[in-house]
Amino acid sequence: MQTIIVASTRRYSGKTGVCVALIEELVGRGLDVGYIKPYGSMPTEVDGVSTDRDAAFINGWLKRPSPVEAVCPIVRTRAFVDDLLAGNPVPGPSVVAAAFARVTEGRDVVVVEAPSDLEQGAGAGVSATQLLASLGGRVLLVETSIATEPPDRVLRAATVFGDALAGVIHNRVTDAERPAVTARVVPFLASRGVTSFGVLPHDPLLSSVTVREIIDELGGTVLCSEEHLDELVESFMVGAMGQEKALRFFRRKARKAVVTGGDRADVQMAALETSTSALVLTGNMSPSPAVIGRACELGVPMILVDSDTLGAVEHLDLLFGHVRLHGPGKADRMREMFSEHVSVDALLSALGVSQPA
Repeated sequence: MQTIIVASTRRYSGKTGVCVALIEELVGRGLDVGYIKPYGSMPTEVDGVSTDRDAAFINGWLKRPSPVEAVCPIVRTRAFVDDLLAGNPVPGPSVVAAAFARVTEGRDVVVVEAPSDLEQGAGAGVSATQLLASLGGRVLLVETSIATEPPDRVLRAATVFGDALAGVIHNRVTDAERPAVTARVVPFLASRGVTSFGVLPHDPLLSSVTVREIIDELGGTVLCSEEHLDELVESFMVGAMGQEKALRFFRRKARKAVVTGGDRADVQMAALETSTSALVLTGNMSPSPAVIGRACELGVPMILVDSDTLGAVEHLDLLFGHVRLHGPGKADRMREMFSEHVSVDALLSALGVSQPA
């Protein structure tokens, strides 16, 4: 049985998407693949069991799912953090080892999704390096590389993981950055002994969320156009300027959510004149009937929230920063990009994966 630890040096690198694509590739080659996320930070409940949202999604999507309680043995809830800081007993390496034993049973390969960066989980003894020490296996690093910056984080990770590091996949690289990352960053890393297996492009579909997810995140009230809550939103913009400037500003992006004060009818009207998927109105201030009427006419949901604009923006930053693969077509798109842009055979060879006889 081979263990693959998918790690990253920073949050929002797209590890979950790479895990999904890698698992699909392995399953397509006839391997029985399991999955575990030892330390989850997005609490949810499945069949009465506390787990992580992404972990639950991937496990439920597997042909042979593992027991729910084993897939994410440590969930970072507020209670967990409080107990940890107070010195109370919390789940740690022994709990992860027991869950890992259940997940690996009868498998050819197990994909381990490490915490968000190299530090997360250290307090509980389950950081990426601690997981490698306890579970063994090979490490695949997923990195959001920028052509204008030295890949210091990757080099640090290479030092930390040593010979266990198979190499890196550069993920969520924009079209503007892609040529330079390929021509400069990849050869530079190779000169330092770090293999790059591919450069995956940024795809707006993968980072999009639904209007309904925005409502769930902000705890908002829908004022109109409830039939459009499953529309995709690719980004968000903040409206805090005059109407004329707002109109020019909002034309820069399509399929967006606009966050503005509930009393800013001028900004709201400007947003509705452009490609806008939702209006988020802050401060619990209801908009004018004229704005509601126009939004209803265009089929644009208006969401009223209690928080101020800054608070709403902080929540949306987290929401859009994390790639969610739960939406229609997202997992398939990730698999397509993986097959097209990653040297899969070389990757699997470096990870020590052999196909069944």
